[in-house]
Amino acid sequence: MQIDLNEINVPRKELQDVIDRSMDSVRKFHRRKVFTRIASRCGAAAAALIAVVGICAANPAFAENIPLIGHIFEKVQDEQQYPGDYSTKADHLTGTNVSTSHGITVTLSEIVCTEKSMNVSAMIESEDAFPEDALTMAENMDEGYGAHFYLDADQSETSFVAHEDGVKDVLDLKGEFTDDHTFIGMFRIDFDLYPFADVTIPDQFTWNLKISGISYYPGTDISSKHLAEGGEWSFSNEVTKQASEAQTVQVGQYMPNGDGITDITISPYEIIINYDYDESRIQPGYERFDSIFTVMLDGSGKVINDKVGLFSPEGYDLSKLTVYSMSTPDEATSTAIQEKLTDESFASQLPGWLEENAVSKIEIPLEE
Repeated sequence: MQIDLNEINVPRKELQDVIDRSMDSVRKFHRRKVFTRIASRCGAAAAALIAVVGICAANPAFAENIPLIGHIFEKVQDEQQYPGDYSTKADHLTGTNVSTSHGITVTLSEIVCTEKSMNVSAMIESEDAFPEDALTMAENMDEGYGAHFYLDADQSETSFVAHEDGVKDVLDLKGEFTDDHTFIGMFRIDFDLYPFADVTIPDQFTWNLKISGISYYPGTDISSKHLAEGGEWSFSNEVTKQASEAQTVQVGQYMPNGDGITDITISPYEIIINYDYDESRIQPGYERFDSIFTVMLDGSGKVINDKVGLFSPEGYDLSKLTVYSMSTPDEATSTAIQEKLTDESFASQLPGWLEENAVSKIEIPLEE
């Protein structure tokens, strides 16, 4: 039986209200048969409420976690690699979204599915307290890394997937601990990457997910540890792809080494730059693949950390993008450019320096 925890309220004065309403009905009708029926209903309602009180008293974490279901995005969305407003656009998962194995319960809470990605919020609850080195993992990792659990996932039974060898991947659940027994976070499934890059995502589909293990890294330069392995957490949910809010800007411009940008797609959660290579556009002196170092700035002159054509729009002025091509005849020149990019004291001078030293630039207005 699937229980929708989002519908359960922790009782405070509700018990007395139920009894008072029922007894008012008894006084009104004054008949034994009616009295018996109403008293029975009153007793059942009171018993149910008392049971919930008992559960919450016996397990305070249960009561505390009830409001989390359906509201996880709003607590963790700002700390993700691709932050954004997921909470107000999310759909609630209401299929088989709770599974327990090895004393660990995983709940899939909300989802935002677009043509580019599927973002899912989740909660991990452990009967035993999490290991101390798991609870402190964020403190022991590099600054800004955060707390992550890695889920060994198999999505081969998803309705539109036809991979014969299965669709196995590791999902990165990034978030935070709410107490020693509870972790909340969200993970992203990128439709432009394996195993979905060559698949057309339908408007509606059945998403089947199996998790066989959960691991984490307790600190920098420390091997991963298993929170649980050899388990089986199974989920099945109907997913509807949301209407696209993406805007695509055609570019069609090339750099001296033959690298080019065909178009840029802008969505609330990611910027996707589609690159191209045309050997016929290579200019003399730029035949080496590393003969050009590219630097991309936003509309305010801030350096964009482009992760191979995919980055979050968060914190950038997207009125326009400017891509500078810097000649790198040797490794020393490339190193000198990188040093300037990371020198905070040089940030205000960087746009002017790029204008003076770039061998070419591509200006891409993103706002009409």
